[in-house]
Amino acid sequence: MEATFSISSFFTNHLSQGRFICPGKDFLPFAFNKALAINTKALRHENVVKLLDYGYSENIFFFTMEYCERGSVADLIVQKGGRLSVDIAVPIILQVLTGLDYAHNAEIPNIKLGSGGFGKGRGLVHRDLKPSNIFLSNVNDKLTVKIGDYGLAKAFDLAGLSGQTLTGTQAGTPVLMCRQQLLDYKYVKPEVDVWAAAACLYFMLTGRYPRNFIGSDSFLAVLQNDPVPIRQRDGSIPKRLAEVIDLALVEKPEIYFQSANEFKQALLNLF
Repeated sequence: MEATFSISSFFTNHLSQGRFICPGKDFLPFAFNKALAINTKALRHENVVKLLDYGYSENIFFFTMEYCERGSVADLIVQKGGRLSVDIAVPIILQVLTGLDYAHNAEIPNIKLGSGGFGKGRGLVHRDLKPSNIFLSNVNDKLTVKIGDYGLAKAFDLAGLSGQTLTGTQAGTPVLMCRQQLLDYKYVKPEVDVWAAAACLYFMLTGRYPRNFIGSDSFLAVLQNDPVPIRQRDGSIPKRLAEVIDLALVEKPEIYFQSANEFKQALLNLF
């Protein structure tokens, strides 16, 4: 839908309904933003922030999202003094992995096909998972974790054909990025999100990124520096949990856990 009304009146209406409103990335064309919005709106799962509406007015692409009243995991880390305990961090990442498993297998309405046209496909890769876009909400008196900000998301089909891309840009947050995403971000598959989920868990538990980043070129560090074993950051991390996290951060010759469910089951087997 292309808005033909004042954006201010739209904001007022949606704010009154308790919805969160965010302006889109105005450096991307409307058609691109709209395609992302259509695909994101198709995601309907308790562990994914719902996109409720979107439009374009006064040269701004905007969208309204489900409101998560408890903020983000990044906020929670700050509140807890820079890191989270195992009994808080692991349940959070288990819900993240549930949401990723759903998104990676969901039917997506508008992806670029190998023929050059557009049609239905399956699976949406987030490509920028990090604590600041993992949100928290109370649902039926239970802490519910929701993945948000699919702004860099890429649809793919079962044949591995290219979906939407940010041609000419580096998509994602490098401090939580695996090598595969940096080297071939145009054709990334779900395992890059699984690696990022492990990196988020690592950060939640230690307050440190998996790799050492020294110097000004963080992208070069992704290529040159292996993840540091988590118990070298914090020796109090339980050994068996550390082993699973370190496995999840293996990326040579390929990412160890190829699906969110594989990583989730490995964590569940510890408890």
